[in-house]
Amino acid sequence: MRPRDVLLMAFFVVGACVLIAGCAAPEGDVTTPTASPTVAMTDTPAPTETSAPTTETATPSPTDGGSQSVTIDLVAENTAFDTGTLTVPPGAEVTVNFDNRDTVPHNLAVYETASAENAIFVGEIFSGPAQMTYTFTAPEEPGTYFFRCDVHPQQMTGDFIVE
Repeated sequence: MRPRDVLLMAFFVVGACVLIAGCAAPEGDVTTPTASPTVAMTDTPAPTETSAPTTETATPSPTDGGSQSVTIDLVAENTAFDTGTLTVPPGAEVTVNFDNRDTVPHNLAVYETASAENAIFVGEIFSGPAQMTYTFTAPEEPGTYFFRCDVHPQQMTGDFIVE
């Protein structure tokens, strides 16, 4: 054998040994690959604080007999109503399309005052995401009344205005 062939053979043997040594690690140094958890992310806008709450004013529609009926869309999401004010005409037949987008229970309840002693209407409590339609008659007396979620009476409140 020529010295050049011996040198090539030596490089081949050393390279093979390095390759084998890199693939066989001692028992304690073995790293087992793990799958990283998959997290589903959705783009949900963060609630924003505004200087004045939004107002949901119902659009009245006349019915036979002169009384009015109104329909209001109300959303509960992130343990908050999407509006702080609901406005209806006196004595109107009120239909509320209530959309509970949370997984926790909510309802709509209307009271004479914030003390919630005298109920005008108390809707069924239900968990979401789900929708429910409530129907009731607004007070004949114009004024500012109070609405809330009975499950979250400190967080979810607003003014129910009859005018």
